[in-house]
Amino acid sequence: MGILENHLSKNCDPRMVGLLSLSIKEAYNFLDDLIQKEKILQRREMKQTWGHIRHGLVDVGLKQVLQSSNIPHDIADKSSSRYRNGHTYLMIETKGAIITPAKVSKPWSVPKKALYRSKGSILNKNYNLFEEPQNINADYNEKKVPFLLLTYGGINHKLDFVTLGLPDVGVASWIDSVDITNSPVLLLNKEEISSDLQLTFTSKAEEIIKRGVEGGEEGAI
Repeated sequence: MGILENHLSKNCDPRMVGLLSLSIKEAYNFLDDLIQKEKILQRREMKQTWGHIRHGLVDVGLKQVLQSSNIPHDIADKSSSRYRNGHTYLMIETKGAIITPAKVSKPWSVPKKALYRSKGSILNKNYNLFEEPQNINADYNEKKVPFLLLTYGGINHKLDFVTLGLPDVGVASWIDSVDITNSPVLLLNKEEISSDLQLTFTSKAEEIIKRGVEGGEEGAI
């Protein structure tokens, strides 16, 4: 068992990884359906807006799923753009981890350098690639919570993978990572959560399109 897998197993809520994966899958599925329904989004020049909409849906999905699961957590919306409707990012604090999501091209890709990721990665200075996992986590406590990146992506706007990674200081490479794409969802009310997500996604998608994302705002990803 690797450093991160060991940490997730020993120090995090066992429901967390499955819920993270579920929220991203549901966001991608909703976007696929939305593109099929909204003919304007099918136009070639409109494809540049898909990333912005996907980004918003993933953020909403993560918030909604965590709230519905009753897993203790705190979420903050942070801005990483000078534009009013530009890029934002989530910072999720929960038992055993501080997590922020990022879209990448390949399962092993490290997200492009960003100031907020570099700041977060400083928390990982105590994690050493060459030490045994049991030694790394032996002195774990709530004041030494690791910073994790929740990365996801695929080819042609499809979802092929969801990964949790422990980046090194500066986010230059991974100390360790775990594929959570097919992690089981340990909830009795999964169908209820999926239903709530659909309603929330519909409201969010209408809001994004209404404020003019289809015009290609700065900050689209």
